[in-house]
Amino acid sequence: MRKTGHLMALGCGYSASRLAGVLLDGGWQVSGTSRTTEGCRALATKSITPHLFDGSEPLPPSAWEGVTHCLVSIPPDENGDQSLLHHRDRLASSQELEWIGVLSTTGVYGDAAGQWIDETFPPSPLTEANRRRLAMEEGWLDFAKVAHKAVQIFRLPGVYGPGRSPFSRIRSGQARSIIKPGQVFNRIHVDDIVAACLKGIERPFAGPVFHIADGNPAASDDVLDYAASLLGQPSPPRVPIAEAGLPPMAMHFYEECKRLDISRARTELGFVPRYADYREGLISVLAEEQSRSSKPLKPLG
Repeated sequence: MRKTGHLMALGCGYSASRLAGVLLDGGWQVSGTSRTTEGCRALATKSITPHLFDGSEPLPPSAWEGVTHCLVSIPPDENGDQSLLHHRDRLASSQELEWIGVLSTTGVYGDAAGQWIDETFPPSPLTEANRRRLAMEEGWLDFAKVAHKAVQIFRLPGVYGPGRSPFSRIRSGQARSIIKPGQVFNRIHVDDIVAACLKGIERPFAGPVFHIADGNPAASDDVLDYAASLLGQPSPPRVPIAEAGLPPMAMHFYEECKRLDISRARTELGFVPRYADYREGLISVLAEEQSRSSKPLKPLG
């Protein structure tokens, strides 16, 4: 990877902020956007140059000065992908821009009936939100061809990491295992998203579409049981999906079942998940969450 650069994170949320921290430690400059002034103030406390961007108008030209890399994680809305709509010409005309990474979702596939799938599997999104995501991907790939820019699409499954894990729900007694026989999911630790982005920066013309996931899909109840065991607590109660009373969005989550092949990311990006399954990932998450706490560390297991 180049020694230093300037990343613009369009939507500097959970994953992008984690990447920003790594790059800042490496001497990079990082700019990022938030929809609110409060969010901008939070970015500034992390040494990220903040810019307000709510999708109503583009960032000023000065925001793009010196930008060499761009990460897009703002989901499209009912009017489309505001990141591309507002900044297409600016990005296309940049002589310094080397790479654009776009965080998307494996929800663009819809249901694969539990099959192992790679990036050639035909997308068939089941929700309007995921249809917008697919249109966003297509827009960026078309842009790449016309503008001759390096664009990579990272399709992500369920993201977890410090501050976004099952541990708080288990501790509060709110966790429950929704049981649907045969249902499995891949996951991705936030630090493996960061690792994939760094690999993309090194190899900007690889791909351009990748599954960034662990290599081991698992049932959600197995994950919750293991998380509870790390806390020394009993497994959460099991509830058959027909009795769970899930809202439509949550129910949709269980209407899709797929197993993600990550061979392309391994071969073309050199991506190897640091956390190859939820067990390794959750141990790391708990250790980091506990290290941030003033409470004494509890033994893992």
